[in-house]
Amino acid sequence: MPAMFALSDKVIGNPTLATFAAFGSFAMLLLADFSGPMSDRLLNQAALGAGCAGLICLATLVSRTTWLAAVAMALIAFAVLFGAVVSSVLASVTTPLLLSFILPVSIPAPPSSIPERIGGWGLAAGASLLAISLLWPSPTRDPVRNAAISACRGLADRLRADVSYMMGAGGADTEEAHRAAHAKADDAVESLHRVFFATPYRPGGLTTDARAVIRLVDELRWLNGIVLRSAPKQHRPHPNRHVYDVKLAAADVLERAADQLDTPGESSDRLSGAAAKMRAALSELEQATVTRLPGDDAASDDATHSAQSVVSSLDPYGGAPEGIER
Repeated sequence: MPAMFALSDKVIGNPTLATFAAFGSFAMLLLADFSGPMSDRLLNQAALGAGCAGLICLATLVSRTTWLAAVAMALIAFAVLFGAVVSSVLASVTTPLLLSFILPVSIPAPPSSIPERIGGWGLAAGASLLAISLLWPSPTRDPVRNAAISACRGLADRLRADVSYMMGAGGADTEEAHRAAHAKADDAVESLHRVFFATPYRPGGLTTDARAVIRLVDELRWLNGIVLRSAPKQHRPHPNRHVYDVKLAAADVLERAADQLDTPGESSDRLSGAAAKMRAALSELEQATVTRLPGDDAASDDATHSAQSVVSSLDPYGGAPEGIER
């Protein structure tokens, strides 16, 4: 910003150019921050500069009529803020867009001053492109994505800890490891929600990525509740060994999902394979559960009561089929 002001005022000798170059540098470099690959960041930055130039032209044309300037300001502010609702990209640049209109509309000037004003903002836009490509070459990591990766890994560790706890030999070390895995998963999921709600410009667009991020945050919190309810209450093996397979398969899916979030450009074959194995394990669990429902080797009172409860729950009127006592 000081360099652009000095160049425009001391070297070029144009106060109008200096004013817009200084404010443009402030808006383009400090109030806008695009993420993603370098090509996308440069393209978005160039598009922001072009959009600001258009707003400067419009603001200059209406700046000499007070009522027209006020009406135009209201309409432009509504359009920019409404656009931020449907696009996360626009949401991240609402401030520089509004500044590019507020500055010229508040300084009445004839249409002949438009080239100077756009020239100053153009110097700032060019400087911002050089700064992004040379000074900030690494794209900023999405904090929500990083928190989601930690949450997926934490939930995977919790599922594996549950299996180890049920199958282990017991002892203080097993209990401590089990509690630590639960605490780590809870902290990771809560951290994800804190980061999501603390982000100034949360994803609000209609793109697939934006909608997937919003859904991922809710789904991970829901999954944490499901895993918490399925946690073993005491240290003993589960009678159905297929439960272990489902938990371990689900943990693998979460690990592969975290890897996919960490490296989105890679193939999703490993994630698809892990999901297929989980579905197969779940199908085996369902089949084993239905098979052993009436009883194991011989009919027992507990097994019969369980079967009667299941059958009765299927009748909306609370009845039971003929031959089964309620």
